[in-house]
Amino acid sequence: MRILFVLFSIFLSQSLPSQVLDLYPTEVNKLSFPEEIKKLYEERYVLYMKQDNKQVLTELERKRLDDLINNEKLVEQKMSWWDVSGMGCSWYCCGNIDTVIASSNLKKSGKITYIGANAGDDNYETAWVEGVDGYGIGENVTFYINSGQVDEIIVANGYVKTPKAYKENSRVKTLKLYYNDKHIANLHLRDEISDQHFKLWKVFGTYAIYNSEEKHWLDVDGKIVPQWSFKFKIADVYEGTKYDDTVISEIYFSGPCH
Repeated sequence: MRILFVLFSIFLSQSLPSQVLDLYPTEVNKLSFPEEIKKLYEERYVLYMKQDNKQVLTELERKRLDDLINNEKLVEQKMSWWDVSGMGCSWYCCGNIDTVIASSNLKKSGKITYIGANAGDDNYETAWVEGVDGYGIGENVTFYINSGQVDEIIVANGYVKTPKAYKENSRVKTLKLYYNDKHIANLHLRDEISDQHFKLWKVFGTYAIYNSEEKHWLDVDGKIVPQWSFKFKIADVYEGTKYDDTVISEIYFSGPCH
């Protein structure tokens, strides 16, 4: 009986929500944005828009569009080289993010902004850059979510738009993950230009539908679903060669979609 009690106690302690887990990438997909491919996307987009606006394409334009559509270097569902998820159905078909707010951000440079919302805008070209002195330890970005179930978090760490921007700016080494302000895990990131997938040990969140009359998000049983959040806090960094500003280009989610 004593052995069984000890084993049960160990199991119970391991399943307690107060335990902070250390998570490492379960999948890593390298990212690259060569200028010549970007130009092909832009060319295809112009021809698509011309066709969608019911303008007549010349014979040469139709042939060029067909060639671009069949080009294996271009992803069919993406209208821009910078798109993260593209036009196909993803978590965002069911998920709904209300706002993305950062504790600080670097001041904009011309038309380029560095606000927290950039970390959730489905665009690899933009980024959240914290705005305090030093490497931003303790700075955070929070996703406030109305609907969606999440069992995987994907992070494009650093300023991924160019290798030069990536190296010169600082990148996150460890992110603390909070669910509704409770510290639940540490995400340990690699120092490379990539999408890094972190598989969670359970499904977080609830699928909900917005009721415009009641102005509430409701579950399948018609019960009000409260807004919930994931917060990502910088705990450690890979130092940049030129700047101490720490950068995250994108954070996005995957999970069941009902």
